[in-house]
Amino acid sequence: MIYAKGLPWAPERIILKSPSAGAPRQNWKRNMAGTKEFHQETGSDGGLAFYFCGWQKCTPGHTFGPAVRPHYLFHFALSGRGFYERAGKRQEIGPGQGFLILPGELTYYGADPADPWEYCWIGFGGTQAGAILRECGLGEENVIYEDRSGGLLGREMMGLVDSFAHMDVNGYMLLGRLYLCLSHMVLKQPSKGAAAQEYVGRAMDFIRNNFSYDIGVAEVARTVGIDRTYLYRIFRERLGQSPKEYLTCFRLEKAVEMLRGTGLSITEIAMSCGFREASLFDRHFRCRYGCSPMKYRRRLH
Repeated sequence: MIYAKGLPWAPERIILKSPSAGAPRQNWKRNMAGTKEFHQETGSDGGLAFYFCGWQKCTPGHTFGPAVRPHYLFHFALSGRGFYERAGKRQEIGPGQGFLILPGELTYYGADPADPWEYCWIGFGGTQAGAILRECGLGEENVIYEDRSGGLLGREMMGLVDSFAHMDVNGYMLLGRLYLCLSHMVLKQPSKGAAAQEYVGRAMDFIRNNFSYDIGVAEVARTVGIDRTYLYRIFRERLGQSPKEYLTCFRLEKAVEMLRGTGLSITEIAMSCGFREASLFDRHFRCRYGCSPMKYRRRLH
């Protein structure tokens, strides 16, 4: 392990190699007063790979980084406090919270001077690691974890560290314990009704943000991650209209706003609202409002 103390964003970077970049495959460990770290790469050919784990009772003000790593690294605070800094933003971390370091990202973190943290960590990777972390609510948009396991995560992570101390390790056990740790982090599945409402909300958000483009129901369903038949059903149940009807109505409402508030031509408004042909826009508008877009505009004046 490499330690760097000083200003949070010193000019130099520490780049840590993953075990697959040259470290031996057999066990090796660092076990000092207040620090334990054990390395053994396993599962590197599969969807999830374990690289190393560790524990540390930090001294006041102890810092690590700035550093860049080629793998995922998750820290979990058992006690005490500290901070985690990425992309120039600093967040305070306390007991029962964790933070994720993403591959290739420059990060810096340190212990509180008055109440230094005790934490444990796991380094891992694999082709499925990112997808599993997303199920835990972690990724590019969110790297801070709030414990929902009732203490099970901390005990499981420390059990992983302690298994090395007793030399009770093999590849299957390491991957099994890694999966157990991640299982304690996975977000609880919402109820069927809540899940349906979530899908509808995500579909509506996608339509609102992309109505001006040439999108259809198939693309909406694909973006949300569900079958278009199921999307149709939950839209009818929740909104009383199909996804296609919602998309068309939303586009027409935006068109009305443009007719009222802009000097754009009818063709320009049609294209801006996702209608690729002015004639199609005119037909839908007449069906909804009983007149052509041009006549509607004239009535406003």
